Amino acid sequence: MIKLLKCEYMKTRRRYVFLTALVITAAMLLWIYPRHQGADLLRLGWMANLYELPLINSIFMPLLSIIVSSRLCDIEHKGSMLKQLAVTKRRGQIYDAKFLYGLAIMLFCVVLSWGTTIAFGYIAGFDGDVPINLYLLYLLLTAVPTVAVYIFQHALSLCFKNQAVTFFSGAIGTFFGTFSMFLPQLPWLRRALIWGGYGALSFVGLFDWTKEDRYKFAHFDVMGVDWKYFIALIFACVAMYVIGRKIFKRKEL
Repeated sequence: MIKLLKCEYMKTRRRYVFLTALVITAAMLLWIYPRHQGADLLRLGWMANLYELPLINSIFMPLLSIIVSSRLCDIEHKGSMLKQLAVTKRRGQIYDAKFLYGLAIMLFCVVLSWGTTIAFGYIAGFDGDVPINLYLLYLLLTAVPTVAVYIFQHALSLCFKNQAVTFFSGAIGTFFGTFSMFLPQLPWLRRALIWGGYGALSFVGLFDWTKEDRYKFAHFDVMGVDWKYFIALIFACVAMYVIGRKIFKRKEL
């Protein structure tokens, strides 16, 4: 497996997969930071991040999953490379190596955005100390939906030679996952979609915000985490991984 992972690095280092992932992560962070201006937002900065980031993640993390999985797998579809690899390595090993390599890039970007967000809070001068327990919880509740989305995208990218299938499916899922966050009266919708996991697992609410006063009298409160959905999402990850792996092993190359 170590040799296969090293092989993945050697094959993709000139495709700038990791650099592309960093650029998308940077774009996500640049979208967030300019919003934290004014005394009220500096006062509420730490909690405002926890409230706003799930929505931003629901857009950028699935996009990142689409691009990383597609670029890692597209190289194998060109020139029938999968057939050649299958001669020397078992299909399950090929599937796992590409999955672990791409997942490592995804999780690195999740941790990078998390750490950069905290660093920015200190630099911007957010009031008080960082609520580290809440930020660690946020990290966990961001990583799991990201893993779920990536498992799905990886299976599509490796099982379908036409990467338009991957892009189209991911784009549709991302749209509905993000759209579901604007429909709090329909909580079942976000729970029905793996892309809605960012919203379903958000745990900070905004109260007393008004159009006139905006954040002057607003405050954020910690709400309960939907742990049943969290556990269901983990089971969904396992199921999607097993099913995707089996389909790839039986697929005609």
